[in-house]
Parts: sequence; C-alpha cells; structure tokens
Amino acid sequence: MSLLMLELVRNVASIRMTFLLSAVKTFHRSDRSNAHHASISRIKRARYIRQYHVTLLQPDGSTVPIRAAEPLDLIRMPFNLDTLTDEERRHLEMKRHKTKKLTKRREIVKFNADEYIDLWRRSSKKS
Repeated sequence: MSLLMLELVRNVASIRMTFLLSAVKTFHRSDRSNAHHASISRIKRARYIRQYHVTLLQPDGSTVPIRAAEPLDLIRMPFNLDTLTDEERRHLEMKRHKTKKLTKRREIVKFNADEYIDLWRRSSKKS
C-alpha cells in the first residue's frame, strides 16, 4: 500500500511540475529576441531606435504617417508627368523656371562733416 501511495504522490508531483513549467514558459518567451515578432503588424516597441515621425505625401494628395531615419517634415513622392493635363504641365513648368528679377538700387549718400563738428570739438569750459 505504501508503494501505491508513493507512486501516486510521484505522479501528482510530476504533473504539478509539468504544469508549473508550462506556466513559466508562457511568461518567459525566449523565441522572440526583439520587437519585430510579427511581419503583418506594427513594431511593438515603445521607442523606435533612430526613427522619426514623417508625413509621406503621395502624388494623389493623400498623406500617410511613416517613420524614417532622418527627421524630415514631409516627403513627397514623385508623380508621373504623363498623366498630367497640358494646363497642369504648363503650370508646373512656370513654377520650375521662376526667376527673380534683380534690380540695382543705387543710393546716393551725401556726407557733410560740418553737421557733426560739434561732436569732436573740445569744450572750452574747464572744470
């Protein structure tokens, strides 16, 4: 009877031990070494290493928030020039080839030293 009891205690202990080990395995996952554990989801990390919030502007005008390595405010995607209308092309060409008109300004400066002579003249009063 004691052998049966001893074997029963061993079985219960081994079952309890395997249950405890399986519970510990669920809390500690060693198969995932970083935050990139799902390829279809976002990065599950509070801090992205060397990544900045950037807005991506697509050719149709829609914007998408993304993360980039450089701290840029806005990234514009190139658009296809073949899909533009003639009016849009002309407008784009005018924007590209804008030149600033340079105007030369000449100022004539007249300096009269007699107006400032009282500033460097010594005062005649001696104290």
